[in-house]
Amino acid sequence: MLVLRRVGLETVRPAVEWDALIERKGGYRSVCRARPLRGANVLIDPDDYVCIDIETTGLSPARESIIEIAAYRMREGAMDDAFVSFVRPDKHVSSFITSLTGITDADVEDAPLPSEVLPDLKDFVGGDPILGHNVSFDMNFIHDACLREGIEPIGNDFFDTKNIAKWGLPGLENGRLETVAEYLSIPLGVHHRAGADVETTVRCYEAMVKGREPIFRRK
Repeated sequence: MLVLRRVGLETVRPAVEWDALIERKGGYRSVCRARPLRGANVLIDPDDYVCIDIETTGLSPARESIIEIAAYRMREGAMDDAFVSFVRPDKHVSSFITSLTGITDADVEDAPLPSEVLPDLKDFVGGDPILGHNVSFDMNFIHDACLREGIEPIGNDFFDTKNIAKWGLPGLENGRLETVAEYLSIPLGVHHRAGADVETTVRCYEAMVKGREPIFRRK
């Protein structure tokens, strides 16, 4: 297990040899033909980006609903702003989802509707590339939810800590967020809550690619 020294924004050795990874995987670009308005999954290493995570009522973007969205705008390793909201679904939150996320029907019954949250999320993201863990899942849900509401989907390209980890961390057991965080000696927050998972994802990306501990602004 690799242990990284954490010293604020001071740069230390990244966990991933980025130049070697680009030699092997450079030019990676995955599109979804079923979702032509969705951005592509790419392999990039920006300093400025928005990290997104969602929680949902299930696994199918066509049949299930988003119940929580979190997005952090990052600028050179420091959080510039955050967007976090429950979303009112059109169905019951199952006991399984509550056991996984802690989110209940009571949490979302008075939450903003997707038609209210998604335009605000789109404005928040702007033109930034999007980071996430297994991020195609999140972007597929957001894409389909936008179409259902008559909103132009977010078409930004996105990049994935799961891909970076599985391609760049030797001996990684699997690509789950908690496994990557453990490999990097990053403490896991309240897993399967959007805000905590965004923070963990940012920490993993910054450790793997930039060699720095990000700074999060607390309100």
